[in-house]
Amino acid sequence: MRSIFKFLLLMISCVLYGTGTQFLSIPSNGLELAIGTNAIQKNSINPAGLLTHSPGPTMGVSYGSWLANTKLSAIKVLFPGQKMSYGLDLKYVDLDDLELRSERPTDDPLATFGASGFSLGGSFSKEFLGIDVGAAIRYVRIDLYTENSSGFAGDIGVTKTLSPNINLGGAILNLGKMSDLRNEEPKLPLRIVSTANLKVEMDQLVNNIALTGEWSNLINGSIFYVSTISKWKNMSFRLSSKLAENITEISGGLGLQFGMYRLNYGVRIGSQNLGMPQMIDLIIQLP
Repeated sequence: MRSIFKFLLLMISCVLYGTGTQFLSIPSNGLELAIGTNAIQKNSINPAGLLTHSPGPTMGVSYGSWLANTKLSAIKVLFPGQKMSYGLDLKYVDLDDLELRSERPTDDPLATFGASGFSLGGSFSKEFLGIDVGAAIRYVRIDLYTENSSGFAGDIGVTKTLSPNINLGGAILNLGKMSDLRNEEPKLPLRIVSTANLKVEMDQLVNNIALTGEWSNLINGSIFYVSTISKWKNMSFRLSSKLAENITEISGGLGLQFGMYRLNYGVRIGSQNLGMPQMIDLIIQLP
């Protein structure tokens, strides 16, 4: 039975991407899901991209589903400052209705259980010598059946504007350490991401075309993303593709802005046949 339970933990954390430390790599909002990994876009994975000069705080609330019907909720609040911006974010991922069975076929499972991941942290970003720099640190906890593990993870990143139409960015994500889970230390999904972005304007239509490369210690080989964001008046159209060994994914989404409110929706179609992730989020510009 113990070997079966250990196999189930491996299936949950590595294959379904719903729990284990891999939940840190799941997109946290509809914008991030629609455009894929991007180290330039505001409110994305790069803490340097959180720099804001808005008159008041900005709050975003996200909800959606990931692979294998995993549920995800996230909250992010950004506070502008005179010299730097600050942020707080919370993320929770939950996978229910898992069954524990013995090697002998039975009608009823030995037990039913869930698995979850939780992170809570803060970030800052500021401009320094013409470069936007940022860092974030968060508390991380994962629960699998009767076991749990906790620790801390940190991110660092930079963005640089080379011209009005060209931007570069890079980030190192999930540096840290976790406590043991069943005598084994969960490995944080260390990621190194770099993005080049080109802005092309045509009358009232503004297009941002981004090329992103990513390396992760949990994935063999490199990953590449190509994404486009087209803005027209108060609407945004997003499309991206992910290319990796034996994996092909297409993502897309829409964004709408109504005064102090912004609504984002993202969806992803992949080759894993484990479901179709979808996310929606509401961003409010507070006075």
